Amino acid sequence: MPLRDLLPVEHVLVDLGATDKAALLHALSEKLAPHAGVSAAEVERALLAREELGSTGIGAGIALPHARTAGVRGNCAVFARLAAPVDFAAIDGAPVDIVCAIVSPDEPRSEALTALSAVSKVLRSAETVARVRSAPDAAGVHAALVGAGMES
Repeated sequence: MPLRDLLPVEHVLVDLGATDKAALLHALSEKLAPHAGVSAAEVERALLAREELGSTGIGAGIALPHARTAGVRGNCAVFARLAAPVDFAAIDGAPVDIVCAIVSPDEPRSEALTALSAVSKVLRSAETVARVRSAPDAAGVHAALVGAGMES
């Protein structure tokens, strides 16, 4: 799946004002729900349940909250650059300012892994992350991600 399809520019949020992890997951759920075909409450419940298993904060200020849940039409993602970092209980202890949330259907499980792998590959590049952090707007963030190979 081309990530350009997974993450269209209208799914990129810039300077999101969430003040903590719960508020952040709530805001991301609200944005994801219409595209996922399930309620925001269901998306939020799934993301919170996944976080209870262990933080999806991967370090360097980045988190990849993700969940599978019944009723989701297909992989859906929303990318957010936060106005101010929030504690996400990341593996390195650093607060998070870049988040890509993904919800996927329960089956097939490979869909969720494909989407998560593609996003994490792009965000492993310090150069790409620097471009994302300095982009002036959502279109600039999207261009930085797509330019780093997100469409493949």
